[in-house]
Amino acid sequence: MARILTVVTMALALGGCGLHYWSRADASLDTFNRESAACAKESTTSGALDRDRYRDCLKGRGWIRAQHQPPIPAGWYRGIE
Repeated sequence: MARILTVVTMALALGGCGLHYWSRADASLDTFNRESAACAKESTTSGALDRDRYRDCLKGRGWIRAQHQPPIPAGWYRGIE
């Protein structure tokens, strides 16, 4: 029983270790960098980035956000997190 509990605990702990990345079909890193910068600019007021607005902006442009652990799949890009 203790062994099962240890395995379950480790699985839960490791499940949240990945970083979040963004992807969109047929988009390049240059496209992501350009749109990420535009969303960051639109989401900044008084010098502070509103992360929720930034994420909503990218989602509105068709990007999806998902958590990944290395190795990161091709076509996934790290945004402002």
